[in-house]
Amino acid sequence: MSLVLLLGIILVQLPQTAAAASYQKVVVRGSLAPLDWGTDNNPLTLQQDGTWKSNPIPLTGGNKLEFKYVRDDQWMDGSNLEFVPPQTGNYVFVFHPEDERKVDIQLVEGKGKVTLNVTVPASTPDWANVTIGTSLNKYNYSLTSLKKTGDKTYSIQLTGEPGQSFSYLYALGDAKYKEVKSEPRKATFSEAGQTVSDTVKDWSAVPVAKSVTHDFNFQPSIPDHKDKVTVKTTVEHYGPINKGGIYYTTEGSTPVGKRGLATNGRFSPMYVTSKVSLGNGLYKSVLTGFIPKQKNDTRVKYKVDVWDTEGTGSQFADTNSILSADATEFAYYVDDYKSPQWAKNASIYHVFVDRFKDGNPLNNEPVDPNLTYDEKLKNWMGGDLQGVKEKISYIKNLGVNAIWISPVFKGPYFHGYHPADLLKIDPRFGNNKLMKEIIKEAHKNGMKVVYDLVPNHTSNQHPFFQDAVKNGTKSPYYNWYTFTNWPNEYKTFYGVTELPELNNDNPATRSYMMNKVVPFWLNDLGFDGFRLDYAKGPSYSFWVDFRHTVKKLKPNAFIYGEVWDSREKINTYAGKLDGALDFPMQNALLDVFAKGQSMQELSDAIRLNQSTYDPQYVMGTFLDNHDMPRFLFESKGDVNKLKQAAAAQFTLPGAPIIYYGTEVGLSQSKDQTTVDEYQDRYYREPMPWNKAKQNLELKKYYKQLIKLRNDEPALRTGKIKEWYSDDQVLVYERSNKHDHFLVVLNNGSAEKITLQKSLAKGHELVLKNVWDKKDVIHPGKKDDLKIASKAGGVQIYEMVKGKKYSKKKAS
Repeated sequence: MSLVLLLGIILVQLPQTAAAASYQKVVVRGSLAPLDWGTDNNPLTLQQDGTWKSNPIPLTGGNKLEFKYVRDDQWMDGSNLEFVPPQTGNYVFVFHPEDERKVDIQLVEGKGKVTLNVTVPASTPDWANVTIGTSLNKYNYSLTSLKKTGDKTYSIQLTGEPGQSFSYLYALGDAKYKEVKSEPRKATFSEAGQTVSDTVKDWSAVPVAKSVTHDFNFQPSIPDHKDKVTVKTTVEHYGPINKGGIYYTTEGSTPVGKRGLATNGRFSPMYVTSKVSLGNGLYKSVLTGFIPKQKNDTRVKYKVDVWDTEGTGSQFADTNSILSADATEFAYYVDDYKSPQWAKNASIYHVFVDRFKDGNPLNNEPVDPNLTYDEKLKNWMGGDLQGVKEKISYIKNLGVNAIWISPVFKGPYFHGYHPADLLKIDPRFGNNKLMKEIIKEAHKNGMKVVYDLVPNHTSNQHPFFQDAVKNGTKSPYYNWYTFTNWPNEYKTFYGVTELPELNNDNPATRSYMMNKVVPFWLNDLGFDGFRLDYAKGPSYSFWVDFRHTVKKLKPNAFIYGEVWDSREKINTYAGKLDGALDFPMQNALLDVFAKGQSMQELSDAIRLNQSTYDPQYVMGTFLDNHDMPRFLFESKGDVNKLKQAAAAQFTLPGAPIIYYGTEVGLSQSKDQTTVDEYQDRYYREPMPWNKAKQNLELKKYYKQLIKLRNDEPALRTGKIKEWYSDDQVLVYERSNKHDHFLVVLNNGSAEKITLQKSLAKGHELVLKNVWDKKDVIHPGKKDDLKIASKAGGVQIYEMVKGKKYSKKKAS
């Protein structure tokens, strides 16, 4: 996702093995200002108890923060940590080296205090979680719980600045269960500490259970027409829960039902299959049910609720709502899941249009010529579709067979990720005619073209959003967005007010995306697929419909998502998408080659990829992109390290992606950490077309790698097997029925390794370097292979099986 600022970064790395006491520096980075993902501006200080603490950091209440700690310039392992501040204020981040994923963020208490005492209705269950939502946390009722002080009485003390007023309402853990009251209550912080006594007369609803969780727990995760699907739901409850239901549809509509009665779709029962006590009267029950087999190309959508047969009402999974309309809609796609063969064989060139080539100066945005180069990088720089068209032959001559084109939506910014119209090309980029000509020319040269689609949000300049802001509930587009307090508060992409989030679960919004937006780019313009920006934004139900729509329009289209997260999260989109960008592998390649970390990290990354992802799920491998520093900059300009990483990328499983300019040594003019805003401008500098400014030897190397992969199916879709690894050397084999290749990577000093291997009795295994005919390795006396791994080198061998040589074996 491109923004004016770098946002939403998720970096995944394997566990740090160094002792906690050895850390010299710890910083926190995150998604919401004043945190960021690229600087060390928020350091922590080592404490006597072994923890690390930050200075107070101001955060806005109610906004979800994603964050990670960076220790000695190494990211912590796993996916992002998450925290939602219970109120606006200053917070201290505490890092625990012995438990690195512990979320310990402490509110710095203000000098003012308010104590709230409340009496709740007699109908309130004793196990209920009484909470408070305030103007300090955007009325998020799940964050702040009150303490029980007696029979139906609860209390809490809040802190803030003296004289600061706030409004509030009580609830039972969620807005769905808030108190019935026409206006919020009000209170003011004071140094003396004001005490307020409240009484809740009634709740809008009362929950059936403490929590109901399904979280897409169905098996098999990618079903075909032979599979009955098992659905499980976990319930934490105090009172009795003994029944559940699945309400499902198979034609794309939203299922509706409650307590065993389906009013749209069909009903399938769920029964308690296990129950354990968690103590203090709390139980955990698992309910299990089934959805029958369905034919291929079926969109199954379903909702789940649980109840007590002797009681009234029910509660739905995940949203914990009491109404079907508010329930999470789960979904899966029934099919013989296969991704396009061309995508498995693809090498993709990533064009960032505004920075690639200015083919038509007449459509350029006027820019002050007196601006410095650094300032110019913040603005439009003239790259356009005419420039892309002129350079189709350049891209083709590299040897790649697919082009990824960055967004060119009409919108305010050069990167295109703020669409003000999802059906129009910004005239500063070009027009529909030019785009069609690009695609036609690419097809003529044997290349596919995929478009960077932005389905999660629009610009706040989009006329649909403007209409909703102006007319509120009278606007036909009001429900296309999610207003929490119309007109100024609404769901956004990572808190960026310029990017209101589309409500793609609204039927009219989804219909527009499927029936207007997708056909326009796929059919009207002729694209061969989509790269899907921030794919984890829209719901899984959306992606089920998206796959169904795309594959009906163009069965061989390739759809792959940007899911910047852990492998486990990325893999949840298999069966809905054809593939995803491989962020964990990118991090491993960066660490091992640019930063000289242990080769074991790459070995582990390969192993985890093989054990996690579905074989049909095409992972797009890359070294850098528009949202992260250039690889060559990270390697401090060491071209050999870039060559090593590229060799690994093009010989490992996945579809390799080249970010424009990487192949000719494009780096950065400045360290992004030296500026506080627009850091990503240095990841997107103009393509150098002057050959004097290109590294032509590096370009030649890239062309060799691409040709080798194009020529050898084993390197594209073959199996992978590790033969050897240590801290500086990794040896792996890529093979199919016909061919075998051995890749030797070394990011350290020269090292001799011995491989004990013979392909078959009576035959010997000979290694022939694919680029150096003089480099031939024969078996030794014990049928072993001795390889001299070169310092900082890459060696790729064809593995030849033949009869025993009559000449004396190599010693």
